[in-house]
Amino acid sequence: MTTLEVRTRFARDQGLPFAESLSQASILEVLNEHKVEYRDRLFNPVTTIWGFLSQVLSEDHSCRDAVSRVIAHRAAAGLEPCSPNTASYCDARSRLPTAVLRSLARSTAGQLQQVIPQAWLWNGRNVFIADGTHVSMPDTKENQEAYPQPVVQQQGIGFPLARLAVLLSLATGACCDLAIAPYAGKGTGETTLLRQMYGSLSPGDVVVADALFDNYFLIWELRKLRIDVVARVQAERVGTVTVQSRPAGDVIVWQRPNKPRGMTGEQYRRYPESQTLRRVSVDARAKDNRAEQFEVVTTILDESIDGGQIGGLYERRWEGEVDIRSIKSVMKMDVLRCKTPEMVRKEIWAHLLAYNLLRTVMAVAAAAAGSDAEPRKISFKGAKQTLTAFAPKLEAARPEDRARLVDAMLKAVGYHRVGNRPGRWEPRARKRRPKPGTRLMQPRAVAKLPQNRPKYF
Repeated sequence: MTTLEVRTRFARDQGLPFAESLSQASILEVLNEHKVEYRDRLFNPVTTIWGFLSQVLSEDHSCRDAVSRVIAHRAAAGLEPCSPNTASYCDARSRLPTAVLRSLARSTAGQLQQVIPQAWLWNGRNVFIADGTHVSMPDTKENQEAYPQPVVQQQGIGFPLARLAVLLSLATGACCDLAIAPYAGKGTGETTLLRQMYGSLSPGDVVVADALFDNYFLIWELRKLRIDVVARVQAERVGTVTVQSRPAGDVIVWQRPNKPRGMTGEQYRRYPESQTLRRVSVDARAKDNRAEQFEVVTTILDESIDGGQIGGLYERRWEGEVDIRSIKSVMKMDVLRCKTPEMVRKEIWAHLLAYNLLRTVMAVAAAAAGSDAEPRKISFKGAKQTLTAFAPKLEAARPEDRARLVDAMLKAVGYHRVGNRPGRWEPRARKRRPKPGTRLMQPRAVAKLPQNRPKYF
């Protein structure tokens, strides 16, 4: 997407947050694709999606804040304000199919990936970081049934947890796909969730992942799809033979391990008895990493790509951890607010849609800033703060004045860079002490009984 396209979209803005980046036409196209039928009412799907996006970007995150923003928009546009009651907005969110939000989030990331400059790619190839995390949600009966709390916690004390696996673009930081599952149980591991996202990858792509994804069967499945893998070596492999030693990394033959539990014999025999990989040693002692020396394994056997490039690519895997922190901490997705599993999934996809739209603006700002700028060098939090600050000004501005505001906004977004602090190391500990308080060690309904109240005064 070019700077001109983003400026044009902002110029068409009718005042609602993110109407400038997510056009009404694109939303209607997805609604038609999913055959969503709706009546022409105040909170139609388009208005509801824009309100949902403003809600997840707001520091408040409440439905009342989102409805107040819609009221302000209608009043400024000379329309009759709607009721401050949030019931209609909440009902509209519940009617909105999850698949619509998922399609919008994935298409936003896909469109951005298609137009990024060649200089942002790794050896001309798209690279995606595979990683996992988890989020908590309100302790309701419905959420507990769908996403049970960890079994080590007493009932009524913990919170439901959902496991997420994501595919993040190394070039732009956008989230290209996501899979959701309960925190524990069969079929909820990150490798299983990655298999659900194979459709978001294309031949020639590269997946970078940690040691959890150093899996013989997973690597072969991706290899059949002509997708390369770079993963940290998890452990020494029994029966592995080094067939060629070279400075760019040893060529090894990995023997098929024993049949995993849960895999049938027929499925097991579909995998070859061995596969050839490259093993590269990475020395990070001068970079103050927690792991000083480690090995990575890759399906990239091309000798023109030396071991240093492979090692450097794996070390950039940490950028995926920073992206997840941006989604969970800066956008406050670590603790969700919805009380049913279906609404929880909608809330997650709404966060990712807003996140990808922000990443799109950051990419455009980086392209406008010059050849030395890349999306990874721009502060995500700074971009969010800048866009939030400019939103009401763009709403109030006349159409002929919006182009000037968009230029100023993109310049401000591109100005906030991530600091380059080589060798920085901080202890993983907190100096500021938390306020003293009694921990809730009983279900809240039990703690509120008269005989238990003295424990919590």
